[in-house]
Amino acid sequence: MNKTNPQIEQQLDALAQLCCDTLNGDNSGLADRSDALLKSLLMSGYNRKTGPNLSVELESRIKNSCAEVVMSRGAELVGVVRTLQQKFDQVAQWESKSPQNGPDEILVKDANFHPATDG
Repeated sequence: MNKTNPQIEQQLDALAQLCCDTLNGDNSGLADRSDALLKSLLMSGYNRKTGPNLSVELESRIKNSCAEVVMSRGAELVGVVRTLQQKFDQVAQWESKSPQNGPDEILVKDANFHPATDG
């Protein structure tokens, strides 16, 4: 395990539990809860730490948390973890471009931009 803070550990554990729930057939919280957890993970500095990427970290934690489910759902595990990694990468990319504005606000500003000209 690499150096992380307690917030990151808690968020990674919550994501792993969410994945275990999903692998057990409860898909109700994956979309909603994962978005908030991934953003919190980013804000906690996860993307600045060295070591394995999120998908490797999650897969390891999931295998430790719910090994009996993972044994029969390996392909599903890979899919869930890959989806979360892609979402995290998107959140990180979006935050690096405009951390203060939401995506809708960025689109509005871009659409309303008119260069000033004297003519």
